[in-house]
Amino acid sequence: MTHQLTRLSLICSLWCTGALADAVLSPVYNDGAVEGFNSFDPPHAASADDGNPGATLGEQRRWAFERALEYWARRLDSDVVIEVAAEMNNLSCNAFSAVLGSAGPNNVSRDWFPGADGTNPTFANTWYPIALANSIADRDLGPGSSDIGSQFNKNIDESDNCLGSNTWYYALGEAPPGTISFFATVLHEIGHGIGVTTFVDNASGSRLLDRDDVYMKFLEDHSTGKLWPEMDDTERMASAIDTSDLHWVGANVLAALGPLSDGISGGHAQMYAPNPLRGGSSVSHWDTAIEDSDNNHELMEPSATGSEKLLITGELLQDLGWNDVPANDCTFTSDRLSLSSFFSGDNTHNACVSVTYDGAVIIGGSTNATAGREVVLKNGFTVEQGATFGVNTDPDIGL
Repeated sequence: MTHQLTRLSLICSLWCTGALADAVLSPVYNDGAVEGFNSFDPPHAASADDGNPGATLGEQRRWAFERALEYWARRLDSDVVIEVAAEMNNLSCNAFSAVLGSAGPNNVSRDWFPGADGTNPTFANTWYPIALANSIADRDLGPGSSDIGSQFNKNIDESDNCLGSNTWYYALGEAPPGTISFFATVLHEIGHGIGVTTFVDNASGSRLLDRDDVYMKFLEDHSTGKLWPEMDDTERMASAIDTSDLHWVGANVLAALGPLSDGISGGHAQMYAPNPLRGGSSVSHWDTAIEDSDNNHELMEPSATGSEKLLITGELLQDLGWNDVPANDCTFTSDRLSLSSFFSGDNTHNACVSVTYDGAVIIGGSTNATAGREVVLKNGFTVEQGATFGVNTDPDIGL
């Protein structure tokens, strides 16, 4: 059964300032002919200088948006195209803060899988975001409509009263001072669209049509020891504001907590549960305390930090049922090599996702490679003892 969500606000998130088969994420631009993603305004000079080839502002926006879709496509395994609708709209903004964007699934689905025979790791009578449901069912359960709806704040470019002189930055890499990374913002919002969200009304604790959703299956209130499906509405309402005690307890995330230096409590990862409740942000984000030893924050925290990485969101998606990067297929967890990355000695590294070095590659001397924005090593990549392998890439996008 598939259920269409009639109000994006039910599941939208607010992001505020302060060797698998790739999926295909396809953009659907819903702006008018000469606005938003179709604007003919002049391009941002800084973004163009840093590698965005768009000849107009609209082309620059589309280029950055599509690079973010490609990034998620490499992280996910789905034979069903994921359609992502996008608009540039007038969202809340003043001189000091702004809603950068919002997104979420346009539909949810349940009970589309054949019998609980142990071959399908899904929950019965449980809502799944449509893109994930399509991936597991291996067919389009909601034909005729896009799977994810997203919108982004055009006022950041077009109004002097929005964040002062700050503007969107439409290239990859770290956004320069006075700018906000559009690419990172799109990555964050699409993360909600593919599943980092609950369909519970956090203000009342009530479930969508009195059924669990897959995200809430892994939420625990550590002060009571109860999972969200075990709670009544009142208990869930209280848990949503139980700061530092609302935890994620999925097995894949718990196995990946080692690199984190903060945001862990009772062996679990903390979720965002401020008191008072923050509509659109509470529960469907990691706690702002999540951080690694290099002071990087999680991409899926509620506010832009400028130092975002996917620390444990890939594992959260695995807990939900996405066939993301399997931990046991990799001897290291990062799917990126930065410009300064070298391998030496007799270690063997197995690939986590796709690249662009086909087949077995054995480096026996001193070899360099050039591979666009990123290099991902395939199975069979080996560096012999004493050899070095240097990688030249485009500017590091920081994820």
